[in-house]
Amino acid sequence: MTADNNVIPPSMETYLESIQHNRDGSVILGASGLTGKTWAGSLWFYEDPENAPDVDKCSAGVQTKAGITEVQWIDESRIAVGSDTGAIEVWQLINSRSAFRNLFYLYEHNNIVHSISINSNRTRVVSGSADCLVKIWDLGQQVSISTFRGHTAKVDCVACSPNELDVFLSCSQDGSILLWDTRMSFPARRLVRVTGASLPTCVTWKPGETHVFASGDQIGNVMVQDTRAGVASASLSKAHNRSVHRVAFSSKNPLWLASVSEDCTACVTELQPQLKQIYRSYSHNDFVQGVSWDTLSNKLLTCGWDRQVITHDVKLATDTS
Repeated sequence: MTADNNVIPPSMETYLESIQHNRDGSVILGASGLTGKTWAGSLWFYEDPENAPDVDKCSAGVQTKAGITEVQWIDESRIAVGSDTGAIEVWQLINSRSAFRNLFYLYEHNNIVHSISINSNRTRVVSGSADCLVKIWDLGQQVSISTFRGHTAKVDCVACSPNELDVFLSCSQDGSILLWDTRMSFPARRLVRVTGASLPTCVTWKPGETHVFASGDQIGNVMVQDTRAGVASASLSKAHNRSVHRVAFSSKNPLWLASVSEDCTACVTELQPQLKQIYRSYSHNDFVQGVSWDTLSNKLLTCGWDRQVITHDVKLATDTS
């Protein structure tokens, strides 16, 4: 059953978990916080990302049933949400994007949903959870259509291919990165771990590429590798001093890979001619959780547990350094 919500919450939870730009430059922000013995969450939409996280300047806001772990745009108005209850939620912006409507709330994971990803034609959501499962959800039918048990520990991150509808990556605290192709009778293939890498914590595809992806690990490394080749084709760089939470390529400059970490920094690594850090920010003073590139201006936004949203002009910083 759908429900409209025109009431903007009076305050935002402390922990900013996830942020993502829409194609028009607007942003969605997911927050969580402990209220008594339970986690609460809220979803915030900003037409102008410079206004985030000011509650009084948000375009729309809504309280969710539980804490939010990740938000992803499905299209210009719909947002998929991963929940710490194990649920997948889909919300829609209505009334000229001034209010939220809940389209559905599906609870099937038995533990926290750590990561969600939208497939390339925007018809399905892939989710990874602390229950060790990966699930595929059909947005039209509003049901889960596949459940995979390829991992033996919590799934930290999933990432759908930008080109292939049935292909996605997952990484887990069991130490593996799996390449999935659901058209195959045995859909998962374990990728070779890069020499010097620790347990993987996050993955993302390089924009426009069918085989190239990046990952981060538990000791602060970022890596770029090709799914068709072995260790020899991979590159590794020490970007952080603690676990990497998320990595994200710039769509306007795919040689720039942003990473955010529990060392409270945001970093941009350039891929060629070799992996090299070209930008680092110390603006956050707690774990940095969310990262997103503006597809229009190519500015980088990060959010974290310090309740800050920071804008980074990487081009200006590298031009003046």
